[in-house]
Amino acid sequence: MRLRTETWRWGVAVLVAAVAVGGLAAWRLSERLPKRFAAVVEGRLYRSGEVTAGQLERLRDEYGITRVICLLDETAPETQAEAAAARRLGMEWCNVSLPGNGASTAEDRRRILELLQAEDSGPTLVHCAAGVNRTGLAVGLYRLHCEGWTLDQVMAELRDSDFRDLPKHENLRAALAGEAAAAQDQAVGEAQP
Repeated sequence: MRLRTETWRWGVAVLVAAVAVGGLAAWRLSERLPKRFAAVVEGRLYRSGEVTAGQLERLRDEYGITRVICLLDETAPETQAEAAAARRLGMEWCNVSLPGNGASTAEDRRRILELLQAEDSGPTLVHCAAGVNRTGLAVGLYRLHCEGWTLDQVMAELRDSDFRDLPKHENLRAALAGEAAAAQDQAVGEAQP
């Protein structure tokens, strides 16, 4: 009986230690990179969900990111803390507040595109809370206007990035369709002598 009790205690201790080490590893991994972090254009543009101060530091150090375009509500305490952390780390921090469903105005899209096209900016991270709708809109704008993608290509990438394409996203879809037409008109205008 004594041997069983000691074996049981030893097993519990090993299990607790394994859970603690696994939890620590998971915590370190989650702190390492923001959710849905991905390169859009390696060395130039990256995307993600919400970032912590520690993640910003890692992104600066490991990817050379020097500028953040945040699409969250600029008055939220978390967003203000992020802005302060970015500035403390010597990163440029920009904000275009958009609602979570990716809805935007023409002025919002113009500002996002202006930020994404700025030639004097270093490697940039664009992010929202989940890294899907608002971030997908921003990346879609970049793909349409800077890389000449079609609307179908942009929508496919959105869906590959967990976009659910629900009725509440009609503004996002319509905005991208309008931007695709504008990018196409601009490309035709530039091609004519």
